[in-house]
Amino acid sequence: MRIQAWWIAQMIFYGVCQQFLPKTELFMSRLSGTSILARATGLLCLAGFVGFWGTGITDARAQTESNGGMTQEESQQYRDCIKLAQLKPEDGFESAIAWRDLGGGEPARHCVAVALISLGKYEEAATRLDALAKDSSAGPGVVAGMLAQAGQAWMMADNLEYAWRDQSRALELVPNNPQLWVDRAMALGLAGQYWEAIDDLNKALDLQPGYAEALIYRASAWRLLESYELAMTDIENVLGQDPQNVQALFERGKLYRIAGEDDLARRDWLNVIELSNGTPVADAAKANIEKMDVRTGSN
Repeated sequence: MRIQAWWIAQMIFYGVCQQFLPKTELFMSRLSGTSILARATGLLCLAGFVGFWGTGITDARAQTESNGGMTQEESQQYRDCIKLAQLKPEDGFESAIAWRDLGGGEPARHCVAVALISLGKYEEAATRLDALAKDSSAGPGVVAGMLAQAGQAWMMADNLEYAWRDQSRALELVPNNPQLWVDRAMALGLAGQYWEAIDDLNKALDLQPGYAEALIYRASAWRLLESYELAMTDIENVLGQDPQNVQALFERGKLYRIAGEDDLARRDWLNVIELSNGTPVADAAKANIEKMDVRTGSN
């Protein structure tokens, strides 16, 4: 139990993230028809579940230390494993397997999954995360986090049925976390079930009014349903909170393009490029400008 408590705190405290396609960009790439957002890039945060684990960073660390559950050596081993899985996934995978075989337990198994995701082996990673969630002795919040991670990996593997399944299981455990509703909405949206996605996003927004990610997803779904005014309302709400939100600017550019306001679309997409050059969403904005110029004959 000591290693289990330590691992939970480490996942919370260090906010372990792995390079993957950001959920917003994955969702919008499918819903907007922007094929340039390749699945092999972006960001999947494997420990972005501080809120629904039921404790803050400081509290989690203090609780674990008071239980004698975390040593500096263990902490460093987990961080080193995750870092290697990110930077050199083949070496990270071998290291994580060796650590697991030496009794590394759930932290080592999680590191194996991170390495597999880095290697683009999404289905195997998702399968291992499912098994980890099934075997875990952790509380419902942490198990829900594992299932949510597995669901994202299933989406990367284009298995939306399994993604929906895992996200639904996570929601059964922690129904009051808005991020989980957003995650399931993304799977529904990718499957073309836009009204069902909107229902989930509405629940997320009931739990967290003004939640930017949910508003952007809902705007994309409204656009696909050709409810452009509702889509624009959601996007303007996001930009009212954060005028430099690149996902919202990207989506507003799509809406302007549909409305024939090419100059406004170009302005938003140029802002996206300026604010986030080198990212998948910036690449998508560049592609949209090029496509628009070809169609209009602009230079």
